[in-house]
Amino acid sequence: MDDIDGLITRVQSRTVCCVKDNDDIDSSHSMIPHGESTYDEKTQSVRSLDIQFSEIERPIIMEESNQRSENIREENVVGISERDSAEVIDKNKLGKFFQRPNKNDYDKLDASPFVSEIFVKHPDEDSDKGDPLGGFLCTGSRSDGTFLHEFCSLQPDGILAKDLSVREKDILVRLNEKNTLGSLEYNHEGILELFRTLPTLKTISMETYNGKSETFTTVEFLLEGTKEEIIVKENSVMLTAQPPLVEALLYQRGNTSLAYQNGQLALCKSANFLTDCTHHFVVKKTLDEGFYNVYTFQVQKNKSKFLGLNGRKLEIIDGTDEAYIKSFQIEKIKRDSFLKPCGKDDMYVYYNKFKGIYEAVSRADALKDEGFGMIIIPTPCQP
Repeated sequence: MDDIDGLITRVQSRTVCCVKDNDDIDSSHSMIPHGESTYDEKTQSVRSLDIQFSEIERPIIMEESNQRSENIREENVVGISERDSAEVIDKNKLGKFFQRPNKNDYDKLDASPFVSEIFVKHPDEDSDKGDPLGGFLCTGSRSDGTFLHEFCSLQPDGILAKDLSVREKDILVRLNEKNTLGSLEYNHEGILELFRTLPTLKTISMETYNGKSETFTTVEFLLEGTKEEIIVKENSVMLTAQPPLVEALLYQRGNTSLAYQNGQLALCKSANFLTDCTHHFVVKKTLDEGFYNVYTFQVQKNKSKFLGLNGRKLEIIDGTDEAYIKSFQIEKIKRDSFLKPCGKDDMYVYYNKFKGIYEAVSRADALKDEGFGMIIIPTPCQP
């Protein structure tokens, strides 16, 4: 069975970026290719979070979010947990994490007696059982008492595989706004009932996770039926990855992060990088033809600009310019995340401390020393 590195659902507080009216940032945020800059607290309108960049290895939720409850919109964000320690999670108040699936979980799924064909029934149908969706649901219980639901024995020409792009051993994360991953409520029969009672001619949303490619996929679709069968309404399927997130890209050795400064890419310090949108990129995740994650990094302050490669150098690129690579895969190695330019699988973007720039080099060169990739931090801000 495919390994799954761990699944998490995090409740993230949302607030508003500190957006200035022009593309420039204060002179206190000077470029730092080789040295350090100063920081004038009087120029900032929000309180310093007093966080050392080198200590950040995980998403942070701002402490002052409780003081701004009127501006907070809670949203379930599904991602991959890099940690499985409940003590660390509780200590840092990162929300609810699900335990990392382990061999015992997979063994339980393989040996589970709870394997049933999935049906859906519509009002005009004569059969009480309903129509098959072209696959089976396998359910296992985990050590924390929650349930893990897996698709199996999919028929290539069935609705699940053919129309909805579900793959063998995909994990069900959410169905029509019902959080099924890590649920104590939705057992095997509960999930089967959710499928059986799916509405017709109303938008249905389903999210799955594939452990092999580490992709979360959301599919929206419409069902319609007659007395003979139920089908997916033509041209109703929309397949997407997760909604975009606003993230900061940190260089841990320099206590700095990438920023959009005077139309250029810079490495700058900001005590408020979580709310200072000059340090923010709208990260959009899509799926390529092989169902692998592909990311673009749109400048938060100027949506026409993106991170891209000019030759080997990482720069700010115009979004309409097709001459530059603007799409990347991400590979996490130890504490570092490396951008891998699409079409150049052997290249990794790392920080060249001698040139003071991020550039694409071979994997061997990028991994000579630890700490020259990036730490990618979700911010509390909206796209």
